[in-house]
Amino acid sequence: MRFVTIVQASAFVPVWLRVLLLMAAGAKVWGAGIYSGCYFGSKDVTMGLGTFVNRGVLFDGTAPITLGRQVAVGHRVQFVTSTHEIGPSSGRAGRGFDRPIVVGDGCWVGAGAIILPGVTVGEGCVIGAGAVVTRDCEPNGLYAGLPARRVRDLDSVPSGR
Repeated sequence: MRFVTIVQASAFVPVWLRVLLLMAAGAKVWGAGIYSGCYFGSKDVTMGLGTFVNRGVLFDGTAPITLGRQVAVGHRVQFVTSTHEIGPSSGRAGRGFDRPIVVGDGCWVGAGAIILPGVTVGEGCVIGAGAVVTRDCEPNGLYAGLPARRVRDLDSVPSGR
């Protein structure tokens, strides 16, 4: 996977080839658009049809990361699946552990947002630029801040209906 991560991240690799390289390594990303500079820590990444990933996104990948259909991911977003327990004063980064991340259909994750281990973002959410998501997000809400909190409700009716 390391070789694929290095090659696919290049700006010289077209989007369609980047997707094929990631799929050959075992990622389930058919039908997604993935731009350059993204880092994939493992093949345990799934993206739904129509998902768009902008430049410089980090997929930690020590646990599964699932993005639904039509998810838009801004520049330099981080999906961080690994963390540590708080240890003793001699070493505060105690035992490490991993938790999966799930982002529901139709979400938009703004530039620079950080999604932390074990978080589920409900369908139709917007995560504001720079937000740090530490807890699950209920569907159809705008979440912003550090830590992210629900700022307002969003319409839950699909467009065109």
